[in-house]
Parts: sequence; C-alpha cells; structure tokens
Amino acid sequence: MSIEVISKAIGDESRRKIIELLKDGELPASAIFDQFDYAAPTISRHLSVLKEAGIVSTRRNGVFIYYALEVKTLANLADWLSPLLPGSIPAKLNKERVVRVAKQKPENPFDKFQSEF
Repeated sequence: MSIEVISKAIGDESRRKIIELLKDGELPASAIFDQFDYAAPTISRHLSVLKEAGIVSTRRNGVFIYYALEVKTLANLADWLSPLLPGSIPAKLNKERVVRVAKQKPENPFDKFQSEF
C-alpha cells in the first residue's frame, strides 16, 4: 500500500486505538468492539478501512473473525519515516552534509565616518 493510503487510515483516533490493541497479537472482533462505546457497525467500518490499507489482516475461525497487525505494512511506514526523524540520519549523509557559511561583507573603512551632507 502507498504511504498516502496508510497515513489516511491511521489518521483517525479510533483506528489508532485499534492498532494499539492489536500490538500484542491478534484479537477477535468482539474483543475489539468491547473496547469502544460506538455501535458495532462503526467499529466494523474502522476495521474495514484498516484492512483495505493493508494495516490489519483477518483470519476466520468458525463464526469468529480475528484481526492481526500486518507488520510488513507498518515496517514500510517506519522505513519511510525514519530518514525524517532526528538522530536517524545515516552517518554517510552526516559526513556529506555541506555547511555553508554566510559570506561577510568586507568592512569599508569609510563607514566609520558618517556624512551629514
């Protein structure tokens, strides 16, 4: 999935909460529904958005649907973000950085004398 699709999917607070719930492993949909005060169709829609973005996957066991994080998708997001974060710039790039010093204007000896004309 593209970074744009992933970022739109995680832009909602409820979807981020679902991701946090799944960080320790897969959960049945009913366990996710229990964590929210919203109606089940609302949470189902959030889960669908996450699934369409490739952030979660599903596994059916009888009548139960289990949701789990797709680590590969989150790793792609982390790979895209890591160069943008402070302290994560590779040493090679740090060495190649060019520091530009502002050119100083040469001092004019006549600037000391202010003309009143």
